[in-house]
Amino acid sequence: MKVRETRGNDTAFRGRLELVKPPVKKLWCRGELKEEYFAKTVAIVGSRRMSRYGRSVIEEIVPKLCGTGYTIVSGLMYGVDQLAHKKTLESGGLAVGVLGWGIERVNDPESDRLTDEIVAHGGVVLSEYPDDMRGQLWTFPQRNRIVVGLSDIIIVIEAGIKSGTMSTAQWAKKMGKPVYAVPGSMFAKTSEGANLMIETGLAKPLTNAVVEELGGRGNAFEKKRELKALDLDEQALVGFLTVVGPSSVNELARGMGIGVGDLLPVLARLELSGVIAEERGIFAIV
Repeated sequence: MKVRETRGNDTAFRGRLELVKPPVKKLWCRGELKEEYFAKTVAIVGSRRMSRYGRSVIEEIVPKLCGTGYTIVSGLMYGVDQLAHKKTLESGGLAVGVLGWGIERVNDPESDRLTDEIVAHGGVVLSEYPDDMRGQLWTFPQRNRIVVGLSDIIIVIEAGIKSGTMSTAQWAKKMGKPVYAVPGSMFAKTSEGANLMIETGLAKPLTNAVVEELGGRGNAFEKKRELKALDLDEQALVGFLTVVGPSSVNELARGMGIGVGDLLPVLARLELSGVIAEERGIFAIV
């Protein structure tokens, strides 16, 4: 598999690694770097000693995140990282793996196989370390800063008190990235770190409602980028719905001070373009 060298300021990364300290000067990669891979990203990280509970959470949330266009970023270690990437590929999503060892190192059969599968499915695997350099205690925390830098959001599935995932959350705090952690049992060692993140405010609790919101937020980001393509009437209607929330035709007409006859064509255009949706006579931004 061909390996090539790139830099942290490669335009494909969309400036995401500019926040990372120490700076990322060089990276080696397998697979093709494409700017669209990094348009909307979420890191899924956690314990190498994953529980059944952690597995079930990954199997539930990864397909939803992939379905709303998120690229899944993780570290390719066994446990949470590898399962997140496996479910990403099964869901038809894009995966970005960041290694804590040399890009050409034969590490273990599972991570090597998964690296090949990620590239074969159009994703990319990155490493700050060349050749067959062995992973060491310091390389994994350094790897974590790149995972965070590449991601819009960090989701912690499970984490022990002294796990490397705690360093990932600290990197996220330094870079101002939102962190969500899955609340776990008070009796589970694999949830002690995640629960502590929530207790101390380092992370917000991840719930089903939050997962749905993240999907909607991702779409909202895309719609925000598309607003410039809307005409003035469409922009005004979207702006009104953003402020007021879901509304009926009559509420929109009254609130915006325009006639229903003038409003209906604007609603139709926005609904056809997928910016808004109607349910039982109520219109809302998708």
